[in-house]
Amino acid sequence: MVAYSQEDWLIGLSTMSIVIFGYCLGLYFLYKSRKLKIKRLTYYSIATIIGATGWLSIVIDFFSVLITSSSINKVFYVYLMWLPVPVSMLISYFIAAEFLIPDKKWYFLIPIVAFEVFLIIGTITNPLGSVLFIEPPYSGFIHKAGLDPGTISSLFGLMNILFLTIFGGFGYLRKSIKSEGVIRKKFLFLAISIMLSVGFGLMDSLTGGFVLVLVRIGAMSSYIFAYLGLRKEPERRTKRVAVTEEEISFHLEKKICVVCKGDVSRVNYMCPKCNTLYCVNCSEALSNIENMCWVCNEPFDETKPVKPYKEEETTADLKISKKD
Repeated sequence: MVAYSQEDWLIGLSTMSIVIFGYCLGLYFLYKSRKLKIKRLTYYSIATIIGATGWLSIVIDFFSVLITSSSINKVFYVYLMWLPVPVSMLISYFIAAEFLIPDKKWYFLIPIVAFEVFLIIGTITNPLGSVLFIEPPYSGFIHKAGLDPGTISSLFGLMNILFLTIFGGFGYLRKSIKSEGVIRKKFLFLAISIMLSVGFGLMDSLTGGFVLVLVRIGAMSSYIFAYLGLRKEPERRTKRVAVTEEEISFHLEKKICVVCKGDVSRVNYMCPKCNTLYCVNCSEALSNIENMCWVCNEPFDETKPVKPYKEEETTADLKISKKD
């Protein structure tokens, strides 16, 4: 049996804890997303599990060297570490596109898919030519396999990180600044998640030893902020008010949300029955509460139950009246 150094034990056991934490967190996100029917959280739970898998090769190699005194196959090591990365990032791009450019997301995502597929093909066809293995010579335990700075894979990997930072991180931050209340906070959490993920991802390739442990723990913290941004807030009954036909016409003409009175000139939901306008945030929130149009009671989402207000509740039914 190999006599591991203190640093080896630290790297191996801490990385194993990170993997276990990532899997548990991903499964918890998946449970919450299926229970609350939050589609984007379902996607992120899958990304969390896939992302945690990227650390698994380190754990397997740690126990392989400890028990058999030999490292695992390096090609397998690279596949297990680097193939999950573009898949996880692609899901992050997809979630960001759904939030930021829902009407044009596929125009953006098609070239991104091609880019990530290119990275996957590059890893499969040249696994050993694009990475540098970091391993103490006295034990053979591989602490990490970082991208070789002199290769094309490293360049594309850096482009991937920078583009996700610009589109996702700064995109969420811009959306947060332009929003208010709970929505502002949620977009801020998503921006922080992206920044932590890409920031610690870059630091992982530049550090070692105990600092490497702290960097990997920091990378995992991004999952917490993403969950805070994607989770469903406690249901809050939005009090209805009387709306006249003139007011509805004014909202349509000026493209104003009938609930929050905010601008819906770009992203909006229009009731297919009465053409009442809602911003995307209000339509999603109401679909999870009462799931019916404030004007004509048409369901927002036909797959969900309609929950109309009752007389005993402290809210008033919406009534459309004509001005005399």
